[in-house]
Amino acid sequence: MQPKAVIPFSALLKTIMIVSGPALLVLSALAISGNLEFNYFVYGYLGSMVISAIFVVPFLSNITALTHYVNDLAMDKRVRSPDLSFLSNVGELSGALNRLQRSWENKRQEMETVITEREILVDTLPDILIMTNDDKIIVRTNRAARNIFGQNLAHRHLREIIANETLINAISTVIEDLRGQEIEFHLELPMPMDFQAIIERFPIPSEGGISIVITLTDITQQKRIQRMRADFVANASHEIRTPLASLIGFIETLRGPAKDDPMAREEFLKVMADQAERMSKLVSDLLSLSKIEMNAHASPTSRVDLLRIIRAEKAHFEWACKQKNVTIRLKLNDNLPSARGDDEELAQVVRNLIGNAIKYTNPDTEVILTAKLTSQLPDDPLFRNLSRAICFSVQDHGEGISKEHIPRLTERFYRVDTARTRKVGGTGLGLAIVKHVLNRHHGMMTIDSEVGHGSAFSVYLPVYDDVVPQHAEKKETLDEQI
Repeated sequence: MQPKAVIPFSALLKTIMIVSGPALLVLSALAISGNLEFNYFVYGYLGSMVISAIFVVPFLSNITALTHYVNDLAMDKRVRSPDLSFLSNVGELSGALNRLQRSWENKRQEMETVITEREILVDTLPDILIMTNDDKIIVRTNRAARNIFGQNLAHRHLREIIANETLINAISTVIEDLRGQEIEFHLELPMPMDFQAIIERFPIPSEGGISIVITLTDITQQKRIQRMRADFVANASHEIRTPLASLIGFIETLRGPAKDDPMAREEFLKVMADQAERMSKLVSDLLSLSKIEMNAHASPTSRVDLLRIIRAEKAHFEWACKQKNVTIRLKLNDNLPSARGDDEELAQVVRNLIGNAIKYTNPDTEVILTAKLTSQLPDDPLFRNLSRAICFSVQDHGEGISKEHIPRLTERFYRVDTARTRKVGGTGLGLAIVKHVLNRHHGMMTIDSEVGHGSAFSVYLPVYDDVVPQHAEKKETLDEQI
């Protein structure tokens, strides 16, 4: 129900006087000519005013209601069309008002839909969007910006949020020159990140409103990959140059001073063979890494018997174990289901982990290989939707690794002890290969180590299917060999 319109008294009185004006003129003429006594003049005029009021009041009431209705529409309020019972008798005014209200409501809904869609579009943009006025006060941001820099960004100076002079100076230049700019800058807080910024002048600036639009693209990963590539080329060149320099030096010595020295020749040839083998391993690992990276986005789907791979790879290290008097002990679950993956690549993972364990364990100790089905999964997004996984772990009894080194062990050419790694024949790429293979297999590796107590490398792989082996008990076999 529409509230009843209240007619201002001054407007009512003025309208009645205007409507009764012709009657006043006629009565005044009759009174002046002596044809109407004064009492009848007064009574006649008052009567005309009463009759005028009978028609004027509903008219003014409808007009007032119509005025309020139009004002409410102009203020974007949701109101019902007024009851214009008096004016509707004159024409189809109520019908016209109803059509106007429906049209206005449709336009309002369309506008609200457009605004909502634009809000959603801006908020779902992956890039950070920040809009400021000419004073660099933040007017609006999107969800990506709020996720990085915090929720309460509006009405704050941009410098409080992004304390980078390169960006602030670029915005000042855009404000002065009215030309967009594209820059790159680095931030340390709230976390170390690299951004590419596109700064544009808003087409229709308004006082206190949006005048500058800043789009930030996170290029941290891209910069990191560029640095990794540069480091990789430098490290690979260094690793290859060292054995090459040794080979060239020994060849020159054998051609010159040691040309007729059989003992020197035998010693030098042995060292040259070792250096050539080291270079061959390095090239082989580089090729393996390149092949794995080429297929990084093609997840393997084959069924793999991990127990067969472990036993086969264990047999390959018989001679290395005898050299150090190391025993490999197997703790394998005979009911282990198949893994989903590539047979050769998973063999590389097992081979590299066993090889590292034998190289770095102390002599006269044992290396323990464990394979089981487990529901104790790593806290990682890859395993949030899984209830179980295959776990293969290799435990040695070596010197252990300090905690500060563990996060970087899977980097290419990263070595905890460079001299020791080269002495035992490591290329610095073994764990990098393991990491890339596991990434392709949607698996992961955890490293537990304590200085003086050895290390344990555990690999987690998805099961090929979701069928649990139909056995009430899981049988473990203990097999000590070599």
